[in-house]
Amino acid sequence: MVAREMRLDIVGFMALAVMSALGGGMIRDTLLQMGPPIALTNPFYLPGAFAGALIAFFLRLSGRWWNRLLIVADAFVLGAWTATGVVKALSGGFGILPAVLMGVITAVGGGMIRDVAVGRIPSIFGGNTLYATASIIASVPAVVLWHLGYPTFATAAATVVGGAIAIAARRYRWRLPVNDGYSLGTSFHRLHDRTRSRSYPKFLRVRPSPPGAGRGMGRSHRGLWSRRGSAGSAGSAGTAGSTED
Repeated sequence: MVAREMRLDIVGFMALAVMSALGGGMIRDTLLQMGPPIALTNPFYLPGAFAGALIAFFLRLSGRWWNRLLIVADAFVLGAWTATGVVKALSGGFGILPAVLMGVITAVGGGMIRDVAVGRIPSIFGGNTLYATASIIASVPAVVLWHLGYPTFATAAATVVGGAIAIAARRYRWRLPVNDGYSLGTSFHRLHDRTRSRSYPKFLRVRPSPPGAGRGMGRSHRGLWSRRGSAGSAGSAGTAGSTED
């Protein structure tokens, strides 16, 4: 869909398909150093990615129900890739945190490479519904069940949990909060200002004057004094006139 939005040719479709589908697993296998990437040794991975690119190029897959199907399929693929990365890292003797990291990279790494390739900020960095977070949560049952000796159930549980969370996030628009100028310093200053304003009694608090209050008051006083001055000068002029007479 991204390739169609960017109006790419067939080469662009195939390149983005390989990046999206296999990029995360290739990064994982390169980091784990457990042999060549499985995407290069398995005879079905690359042909499957190319077949998907051809289908997306020649068929315009759109519509309400098709979009829903893509959302559901992508959600459960997210959980399955997470489980694959977690189980492979744990089987290689790595700890829990590296296993969770490998699971997340397997699930979202390909999408990150795709977004960077087309000049976009990766969608998992903000402004999108929960995706990488769903992968992190899905890795928890995978780790627990693998340590209990049930690697098959670990894969199934992570697939279901990750898919359910990703679908619910799209349905209810769950998002993580973004940092809009927040810092501990600004929070401390705001709390300090509120505490200081509440520490004084109400009758001692200085309320800000409405806009233009001082200017209007100044004009009224100047007008009053000017009227008084004009009256006084008129009176003195009258007195002077009577004296001259």
